[in-house]
Amino acid sequence: MKKYRVLLGFVLVLVMAVGMLPFSTDAHAAKTPKLNATKATVKIGDTYMLSLNNAKGTVTWVSKDSKIAKVEDNGLVTALSTGKVKVYAKYSGKKYACTITVPKAKLSTTEYELKDGQSFKLKLKNAKAVSYTSSDKAVATVSKKGTVKGYHLGDTVITVKDAGGNIYKCEVTVVFNEEGHVHTPVLDIGYPSTCTEPGLSNGSHCGVCGAVITAREPLPLKEHTYDENYTCKICGAIDPNKPHEHTLVSDKKDATCTEAGYTETVYCSTCGEVLMKSKEIKALGHDFHGNVCVRCNAICGVTIEHEWVTEKGKAPTCVESGYTEAVYCKNCGFVKKISETIPPLGHEYDGGATCIRCTADLNGHVHTWVEEKQIAPTCQEPGMTAGRYCSTCGYREYERQFIKRVPHEYVNGKCRWCGKKEDE
Repeated sequence: MKKYRVLLGFVLVLVMAVGMLPFSTDAHAAKTPKLNATKATVKIGDTYMLSLNNAKGTVTWVSKDSKIAKVEDNGLVTALSTGKVKVYAKYSGKKYACTITVPKAKLSTTEYELKDGQSFKLKLKNAKAVSYTSSDKAVATVSKKGTVKGYHLGDTVITVKDAGGNIYKCEVTVVFNEEGHVHTPVLDIGYPSTCTEPGLSNGSHCGVCGAVITAREPLPLKEHTYDENYTCKICGAIDPNKPHEHTLVSDKKDATCTEAGYTETVYCSTCGEVLMKSKEIKALGHDFHGNVCVRCNAICGVTIEHEWVTEKGKAPTCVESGYTEAVYCKNCGFVKKISETIPPLGHEYDGGATCIRCTADLNGHVHTWVEEKQIAPTCQEPGMTAGRYCSTCGYREYERQFIKRVPHEYVNGKCRWCGKKEDE
């Protein structure tokens, strides 16, 4: 029994001695640094946090291409443009890499046909949009979240910018919406009558579909206001009833063997009054002595085939005579159809100072008119009525007048025509 006690004591001493010896185990070994991800997909404008696990010292973060993705000192990665790039964590002389993939960003559509009054949502895929703008807000507007709304017929470009500064464009065409269309009235400015030109009343039309809302009506001419010198105080026209001395013009044409003539006609070149009417003189016919006409030398007795020639007539003017067409044989001169004279028509003033046919005034001057088109007003600039003047003598038939500016039309605090803010 004593021997067993001695043996047990020896074992215990041995165990205690072994326990005091130094040794190491896996539980106390240092752990290896490791990235939380070796690859990741990040959309433009989004972020991704990288970390190096089991690293107790300072970690340095580096992006191989900061144009594609940049990395902060704390490992926060921000995607900027499409592509692939490696982001490194440097620690204790070693590098640990993570591949960042930035997918290509694109709009949900690059072309869109939109009915006026309606809207649609424009989305930017694989990127974070930071701004939306419209090139023509009068045609269509776009909200901060990409909702596009059409207002007037036309084209505009919606520009989208992402967090990386990349630009995307969508062409939008606004078309007429037949269902539920509400007219947008646009004022059509008329102009007053004068004593020489009729006026036109105000009207309106739809700025979207072009339909006439209020038709413009012609305004009657104003009467001339003549002074004691028989001159209109407004336009300077001369009273046709003013006493004057006639400026006589005479015209006549002698008849020939084959062509008719006419006796003298006398008329006033100022007022157009015909003082002596002409009378037609029939063609004289040939007067042959032997085989030759003593007046025109035509040959008689020669057997030839007729070859007819038609000479077109000429319409008379206020001061010049006209004539009807004639038909004759170019071989023998025989007149099949005699031309008849048409006397001058004379001027017709119709109560004004200008002839309604040739524009001659009472002194015989013919105006060379220059038309000045009407300029429509806007919400920024006044307009101008139409005008008309003679480039030769400078006479202005009616003066141009300013047209008041149209009021601003505000939508969401801005004028849809010029973009001015409502509180400016």
